[in-house]
Amino acid sequence: MRPQRSAFERIATRRVFMVPPGARLEDPDVDCLPMAETVWERGYTLVIDEVKRGLLQDFWKNYYGASAEMAMSGNRLMELRKDIMAITPDCLGEPAVFQFLVQLTRMCVRAYSVQGTLQVVAE
Repeated sequence: MRPQRSAFERIATRRVFMVPPGARLEDPDVDCLPMAETVWERGYTLVIDEVKRGLLQDFWKNYYGASAEMAMSGNRLMELRKDIMAITPDCLGEPAVFQFLVQLTRMCVRAYSVQGTLQVVAE
């Protein structure tokens, strides 16, 4: 069951940044993947109920506030990618969720290849 949201939380935004080594979130070369609240809602049951406990489930569990923020690097990026690849076929009926997961997978691979970090920010 999803938690109730306050009025403030309804206008919040969640974004995933691919931060190369030595870069900061504010730098212009940092890629950003916004996560629409509708994507989170439509994928919630698919990910939380269907995925074995792992990084993707941790990522999807919360959309708002500090509990929705996280950072991943190194082998954790490939672990997240593996979780995403396992659930992607089940998301074909939800095109927006599928597209988000494809883009997130690409970010994982790019971050891993440059030894960067995926930083999730919820504002």
